[in-house]
Amino acid sequence: MMNIKTLENIEYEGNSQTSILESARNSGYNFEYSCENGQCGVCKTSLLKGEVIELQDQVALSGVEIANNRILTCCCAPKTDVLIDAVELSALAGIEIKTLPVRINSIMKVSRNIIEVELRLPPTASLNFLEGQFIDVIGPNGVRRSYSIANMADEKTIKLYIKKVEQGVLSKYWFNEAKKSDLLRIEGPKGTFFFRGKCKKIVCLATGTGIAPIKSILDRLDKQHGCGNELEVALYWGNRSREDFFWQPSCKNLNVNYYSVLSRGDDSWQGRVGYVQDVAGEDIQDYNDTEVYACGSLQMIESAKKALTARGLPDTRFYADAFVSS
Repeated sequence: MMNIKTLENIEYEGNSQTSILESARNSGYNFEYSCENGQCGVCKTSLLKGEVIELQDQVALSGVEIANNRILTCCCAPKTDVLIDAVELSALAGIEIKTLPVRINSIMKVSRNIIEVELRLPPTASLNFLEGQFIDVIGPNGVRRSYSIANMADEKTIKLYIKKVEQGVLSKYWFNEAKKSDLLRIEGPKGTFFFRGKCKKIVCLATGTGIAPIKSILDRLDKQHGCGNELEVALYWGNRSREDFFWQPSCKNLNVNYYSVLSRGDDSWQGRVGYVQDVAGEDIQDYNDTEVYACGSLQMIESAKKALTARGLPDTRFYADAFVSS
């Protein structure tokens, strides 16, 4: 067994067959993560002392980052005792990842290629999560896919927005075969995308069904009376087609400036045109007391972080959940 230690003096044991991230969870600690397969880079941290073994390719790391001892905790296991600079997320304490049976409560088409699926848990079961997190749905033949939760944690069902994926195995089930009362399994909650509440100015970036966790977070903040109405929220939601704007914020207690952004507009389009990260970058003049929440395509996430941190946003105030390929 090897000793894994952080700069916060958190210590736990690990081994050469188990990732640093998984060993942390096994010991009751929570570090930043999302995809767990090396693509999104959310679990990126610095290896300050010791050596690690790469269990899977660290796709999200550049050659420069690797040379500077950056590692992905989901991909690496300790070879020796190690010291890392990962930050423990106490907000996730007590939230247990469970595998539970669910039944489809309803399926509703909200656009040509997007459906809203509502799942119901058994009467005696509950799923404790933070708004912004996601679940894995385990469908027919054990096929597993991740979907962000679109509703608040105190609601009695789980709502998902699911986009049709050409040649997608589970997508074929959702759009051609799924019916009310079908029995499925879910595993979760997962991910570390949730509201941190460190700043008064919030910028939300979403593409496609990446609006789901953003909606969940904003609904919670609105229910909490807009955190005393002190928050200023700017929401930028990007789509390729205008029909994919199937939702819009209707907050009563939260001040939300909402911008729908088409990647390519036309003469009849009244909203913004371009990519959400570029449109937001044009608008934001001051990054003081600002934090960014971004969810959607990996390309958008990477571009947004690069552009906004170059303009002055501290990278520690950029929170993301990237949709990556299975």
